[in-house]
Amino acid sequence: MAAVGAVVDAVFGSYDVKNAKQWRDEDLLHREQEKQWREDSIQREYEWRRADLERERRVVKLENEKRIIDARRRQLAAVSQMSALLAGFTMSTIVEVQIAKSTSQQVMIAYGAVCALEFIVMLMCMLTCTALLLALTRFVTHTLEGEVHALSSMELDVVSPFYGWWLSKCEREWIMAYHLFRLGLSLFLAQVALLGWAVFGEWVAAASCMTALCVLALAYLELRVASRWRYLVRFPEQQAPGSPTSRRPTNASPPAPPPHSLTP
Repeated sequence: MAAVGAVVDAVFGSYDVKNAKQWRDEDLLHREQEKQWREDSIQREYEWRRADLERERRVVKLENEKRIIDARRRQLAAVSQMSALLAGFTMSTIVEVQIAKSTSQQVMIAYGAVCALEFIVMLMCMLTCTALLLALTRFVTHTLEGEVHALSSMELDVVSPFYGWWLSKCEREWIMAYHLFRLGLSLFLAQVALLGWAVFGEWVAAASCMTALCVLALAYLELRVASRWRYLVRFPEQQAPGSPTSRRPTNASPPAPPPHSLTP
């Protein structure tokens, strides 16, 4: 009986060992599957988070581009309004000014030519700025969003769709409008000087005083205002954010290495 009991115990023991091994294998397989599920879940969450961050970056990029375009629009609108104002002032001066009968023919010819030229220059400047405003509106409504979505993740921080579009399509016209506006201001001062001789020709002191003041204003405009702020007309040179060249000048020498510490 003892031998039979030992055999039975051995059979049941081997059966228990086999079941335990099978259960252990199934448990390990389940753990591997659970690990894989967790890795897949983490990967999906990572991809979702990455997509959310990229989408948020594109939204921020789009808003930033719109702010830049709005600033450019305000600039163009201001130049266009000033051009229209000066052109209207020129026309009202031509119509309403009372020319003295003693005014010489040379002064009248010069005054008429300057007034007509100033009106034409300011009108061309206003029309150019208006066309640029229409181009900005068309770019914002039809092109900007697609250009931003076409950027890769690496290009979102270094590429500006509006910057490239403006340089290729509108920069030359904007520079021309700026030079026309400067020329119109100079012609406006010349018109005021000639107006003094046309109206106050009998009073040489008054006409000379107006001419001298206009010459001083023209010199200040060209030598102080226009020469100092000329760089504001053009776009700054585009550089990658965080690059060493954007933090220090290009002609700066590299930093010197730290001195070696002396050991006793």
